[in-house]
Amino acid sequence: MMQTQLMVDGQEIATQTGRFPDGAVWAKVTGELPRVASLMRIRAAAMKTMDDFMLLAQLTDAVRQHCDVRFSHLELPWLPYARQDRHMQPGDSFALKVFARQLNTLGFDKVLVLDPHSEAAAAAIDNLVAIPQERCLMQSPTLVSALKAGELMLVAPDAGALKKIHAVAQAVGAEGFATLTKQRNVATGALTGFRLVDGDVQGKAVLIVDDLCDAGGTFIGSAQVLRDAGARSVSLYVTHGVFSKGVENLLNNGIDQLYTTTSFAPATLAQDRVEMIDINTIYNA
Repeated sequence: MMQTQLMVDGQEIATQTGRFPDGAVWAKVTGELPRVASLMRIRAAAMKTMDDFMLLAQLTDAVRQHCDVRFSHLELPWLPYARQDRHMQPGDSFALKVFARQLNTLGFDKVLVLDPHSEAAAAAIDNLVAIPQERCLMQSPTLVSALKAGELMLVAPDAGALKKIHAVAQAVGAEGFATLTKQRNVATGALTGFRLVDGDVQGKAVLIVDDLCDAGGTFIGSAQVLRDAGARSVSLYVTHGVFSKGVENLLNNGIDQLYTTTSFAPATLAQDRVEMIDINTIYNA
């Protein structure tokens, strides 16, 4: 279930959530609310289902029923339906736009999202503030140190990541990066045609940088191409780790080290080869 945190004028307020016997979810404020407040801030991490959306909506309504709030901010680290950012094929839905319509009814003055998948999010969601990829990645001292020292070479997994990888390279002072390409069957999701199209990775430790990882096929295929081109190690940074096949699927298939935030994946995934970046450090940066 989604993890929520309610702050009113800088003070954390206790809440409870649950589920009725018929399956409907409920949320309520159990802490003491002031009668008037300047800012309500709600963080809703790892939102996955419309039940989670209902919990957010109920919590927002509960506060506003008892407290006159001047400004309302939503910290939504992981944006649901971010990948369904257009009509992909005949008969499907522009799901991000459908979700955005529901979210917009809550009337937040700011919706702060970490590294959204595409610019369509800003067009669909009212008052969206995108926290860019480089700001998220730079909350890992390990990565910042290695990149600034030239110990890791950045890799863009496809042409769609080029704009973001430019910003990351500039932020850490990295000189150049490599670029991969692939082909995806929109109907089936199957990936083919992995190729290194730019950059010399021979003998280098490389870091693939992208916004999200689901099953991991993109990065397993990319790692193989990079190793075939002579890379001595392949690490991966993704802002959002869904890891629907588990992190072991990546660590056992070509990824040496994995970095991600707690926007979706739990902090408990941390291990020797997996570094979890706390979203608190990103929002407070």
